[in-house]
Amino acid sequence: MLGRLTDFASSRRGKWVTVAIWVIVAGALISQLPRLDEANENEQALFLPRDAEATRAFRFAQERFPAAGTPVLIVFSQPEGLGSPTFEAAADLAGWLSGPDAPDNVGQVLGPDPVMGQRFGLVSPDSTVMYVFAEVVGEPSDPAFGDTVEAIRDRSAAYGISGVEVAAGGPGGLIVDLIGVFATIDTLLLLVTVVLVLVLLIIIYRSPIMATIPLLGVGLVFQMAGAIAAWYALRYGIPVSGQTTGIMTVVLFGTGTDYVLFVSARFREELTRHEDRHEAMRRTMRGVGRAVASAGMTILVACAALWLASLRSYQALGPVIALAVALMMLAALTLIPAALTIIGRRAFWPRQPRLEAEDPKRADWRRSVYGRVGAVVLRRPGVTLAVTCAGLAVLVAGLAPYRANYDQLESLPRNAESVRSFELLRGGFPGGKLSPTQLYVDLPPGESVPDPSAMEKLDTLTLRLATHPAISDASGPSRPFGAQGPDVSRLPPGSGMRFVSADGGAARIEIVLEARPFSEEALDALPGLRSFARNHAAALGLDAGSVLMGGDTAEAYDTRTAGDRDSLVVLPLILLAIGVVLALLLRSLIAPIYLMATIAFTYFATLGLVTVVFIVLAGHSGIGPAVPFYLFVFLNALSVDYNIYLMSRIREEARKAPLGEATRHALARTGPVITSAGIILAGTFSALMTLPLQDLLQLGFGVAIGVLMDTFITRTLIVPSLVSLLGRWNWWPSRLKSSP
Repeated sequence: MLGRLTDFASSRRGKWVTVAIWVIVAGALISQLPRLDEANENEQALFLPRDAEATRAFRFAQERFPAAGTPVLIVFSQPEGLGSPTFEAAADLAGWLSGPDAPDNVGQVLGPDPVMGQRFGLVSPDSTVMYVFAEVVGEPSDPAFGDTVEAIRDRSAAYGISGVEVAAGGPGGLIVDLIGVFATIDTLLLLVTVVLVLVLLIIIYRSPIMATIPLLGVGLVFQMAGAIAAWYALRYGIPVSGQTTGIMTVVLFGTGTDYVLFVSARFREELTRHEDRHEAMRRTMRGVGRAVASAGMTILVACAALWLASLRSYQALGPVIALAVALMMLAALTLIPAALTIIGRRAFWPRQPRLEAEDPKRADWRRSVYGRVGAVVLRRPGVTLAVTCAGLAVLVAGLAPYRANYDQLESLPRNAESVRSFELLRGGFPGGKLSPTQLYVDLPPGESVPDPSAMEKLDTLTLRLATHPAISDASGPSRPFGAQGPDVSRLPPGSGMRFVSADGGAARIEIVLEARPFSEEALDALPGLRSFARNHAAALGLDAGSVLMGGDTAEAYDTRTAGDRDSLVVLPLILLAIGVVLALLLRSLIAPIYLMATIAFTYFATLGLVTVVFIVLAGHSGIGPAVPFYLFVFLNALSVDYNIYLMSRIREEARKAPLGEATRHALARTGPVITSAGIILAGTFSALMTLPLQDLLQLGFGVAIGVLMDTFITRTLIVPSLVSLLGRWNWWPSRLKSSP
């Protein structure tokens, strides 16, 4: 079936039909379907498991507190002590936010005005830091939300009081800054990737035509895959983040150029044996078509395994990457062969391949770089294996200082205003003030928060929560300015209504933690806090099942819990599935075992190096929680392409020569291609390092280094050594004539 498809794409008439079909279908899809950025989501809770408590709390807030906005904290810091001009500026800002000149989507506003009793909780105990609280209503992803935050920042920056620093952040500012970074990802990443790949292809091929063909093919598939993925995400409610779009870009360009390299390198080789370009391409695809299809299938299998993940961010990545790779694989089997057949030898201009009979020296593969490397490796395979494994083991030891970092602020650039705002805020307040944890209490039917009995229960619960050692303060309907503030009965009417649902049947209690909201200390305390809140609610006669704890800290904790589960369940399944694909391709049970072992070994060595570089040398607080997961997926799914390409060629050559000679020949023929493909793949992922997000910087570096390590060490030295040492057992239980 595969042979018939590739034969048709390289036939005299089929090549034109194939190109025409691709152009027509691509034009229809791109023009009729939405763009992928139209499906992007930015709410962290949407990427958690549906049954996670933070997710349920998020949905409860959307249903019962629809008018509640996202807090923006405008922080004023004056190290020498807050003076009257600073208080006047804060009062002026609060007045503007509450007045008719403010944007329409500004909700509740609280300013440090002692006369109105609103100074409680808004001024630090040492009177060096204070903040104005403002809720911005609407979806944070809407342009109006970002415009309002920017308007607040512009207004705040205009005061210009000597010795006073002002910065607007809080949860609202953090989201806007994250969205702003992701908004630049698509364009910047695409531009950097295209330029980088183009330069590398020109260096590798020394042909402008051959360098352009992969980019045109991948660019067409990129547009088609984005359109289909956007339709799928919108149709089935799959949350897609800007990070997912960026990862899809580099994966597609990396794998796409790899597949084109596999085809073009073999095509050039066949053109030295066959005068007719159609016959040369037919034999090319008969030789590498199965390897390309198997390489694509390994990624599809890995993406299918992502469906078993509990984190929806991992689930969403699966279909997006699968669609892109499936289309790219189909293009590599049909569109690229058809285009190369049409152009023929001119594709490699100015160094067009000629028949070997005209240039006999071209046949001496033993004198090539990889032919000589193969001779050295196969002469002493045991020593080569021991030395390379010892080197990788040293890198694995670098995992000793590994720790995960769930702090979104750490991922942002240091000059982001939300980061600076938090730094100013924690100069006078507990770390949790940046983003209080939300406790939602759903009262029994018939009860209402304003009722004296319900208000008394909520007041008792609020005061008891404030006694927990991990909690700095708690505020709610009865104590709108914290546990140490005045009771609501001594405040102006409506002071606590921002903590009450529209129907009066539910209340929200804001909990300020002592620790930073994303720190390990805060996350470790979260399950105990949930139990503490439920137990005290039940003691007061409230239904423990009606108490939900959400917010940024709860979402980070639930993300950590689900991520740990996914790493233990999904990653081994991916490795096992790839092993099955290798077993079917190579018709062996032995080779897939050691090939999977080399992949896993390379992964841990890479992660150890990433840990040393970023934690020990660069001083990062930790490694992004998704980095190890994505690194494993990509190194397994992408590096296995080189396993397939090398081992399928060894098996092919072993039918015609002893195994040692076949391995050296295969290494000589595939080495330059694998090296070129590895450099391009590493280059595309290194493009992630240009983005101002710490997690993507770490991921880009990790995949790039891992691919290069796999290309130059694992595939060039370790695998040929193992093949040589195992001899005929490589193919067990199948039989293949070979000699050691």
